[in-house]
Amino acid sequence: MNKKIAYVCCIFFIQLLFVGCEETQIDNDIRVLVKGNVIDQTSSPVSNVHIEIYTDTNSSLSDRVLVGEGYSNAAGEFNITSLFGPNDLFYILISADNQYSTYRYQTSTEEYTPNDLLFDLQTVELAQLAVFNYSITKESDDDMTLDYIFRFIEPYCFEIFEEDVINEAASSCFEVKQFSGQLNNLNPNVEDGQILVPLQSQVEFIYSTNEGEQTSQIIDVNTLEHAFQFNY
Repeated sequence: MNKKIAYVCCIFFIQLLFVGCEETQIDNDIRVLVKGNVIDQTSSPVSNVHIEIYTDTNSSLSDRVLVGEGYSNAAGEFNITSLFGPNDLFYILISADNQYSTYRYQTSTEEYTPNDLLFDLQTVELAQLAVFNYSITKESDDDMTLDYIFRFIEPYCFEIFEEDVINEAASSCFEVKQFSGQLNNLNPNVEDGQILVPLQSQVEFIYSTNEGEQTSQIIDVNTLEHAFQFNY
């Protein structure tokens, strides 16, 4: 039995070693063009957006190589010449610090080279972000527990393509996310909480006291800094 375990561990270690030894491949004879247009949720062009292009031998990102980068111009357009290689992972990251949402295009180039050596992302929509600041304060002297949930739209779009066809099931764009918590006499307050959400979106606050019926409150986030205060 011990010999069998040792054998399995040895095989696993050898497989891990071979995976770790793979190197990210760069083809010195190939260049690809990455192009597109960045707009916000009002269809206005977004300038000075950072575009990074990476390739990696596997999805662990441990051996990723930056093969191209640039910025969108005043019209929101970008045209970037990038290195290329036959790797498991090729992705394009579009971001603007915390001012706009993040977009990521991902595909495998292990057995795929795009037609005309062109990755045309066409129109990429980023959502302008707002900071949702929240505080929860216990004012009652009674023994009380408060269970709460914040539900909101995640400011992130992650699209996975198989060659030039999007895999809708594996992709995730502006998904509804939530987190929860519980407050009581020992831990009564939440101070200086923050969530980054798309501007002009909504945050749902759901709460109940002493395991009672839940109450829902919808908050419209229409300013770049929104303050929400809840007392119980």
